[in-house]
Amino acid sequence: MSTTFFCNLSLPVLVGEDRYRYLPVVAVFRSIPFDQVDEWVMHPDGQPRSDRELAAEVLVEIREPAGGSVRSALHSFEVADVLQLDRAAAIVVSTFLAALPRA
Repeated sequence: MSTTFFCNLSLPVLVGEDRYRYLPVVAVFRSIPFDQVDEWVMHPDGQPRSDRELAAEVLVEIREPAGGSVRSALHSFEVADVLQLDRAAAIVVSTFLAALPRA
């Protein structure tokens, strides 16, 4: 059974050549059992998985925060678009790991 959880965070979005704007969002994450995190971060051959691979697997959706004013900006970006930026993928993975329910 797959469960989800939510987290507030700010993700960078490319708005010009080498210019980023951080947008406040609510990330919807797919949960994984905490005792499987060590295996999740590695390929079967023992090599680490990239932040982009990991983020794409657990980030289900990006939502506008309650009372937010970024609706038009969010509608122009899909999860895959946001994860094209290495720094966004790293933020997603670190937030996911920090907020992952332990029980």
